[in-house]
Amino acid sequence: GTPIELGCEAEGRPPPLLSWFRGSTVIREEPVATSLRLVLDQLEPDHSGIYSCVAENRHGRHNRSLELQVA
Repeated sequence: GTPIELGCEAEGRPPPLLSWFRGSTVIREEPVATSLRLVLDQLEPDHSGIYSCVAENRHGRHNRSLELQVA
């Protein structure tokens, strides 16, 4: 399989906690970050699913999602 890199960027004061989720499971997390990359090596059909990047601090929470389909 081919690798894929998903990127997420956010800014805030205080700096946000950035997290990548697959469904409802956290798969990568970085406190006090402005960007967070998720690299999936050897892409396989079982990598298919909904991936979400969440930026959160004491002022709120924002997220963006995408559906990855691997045949």
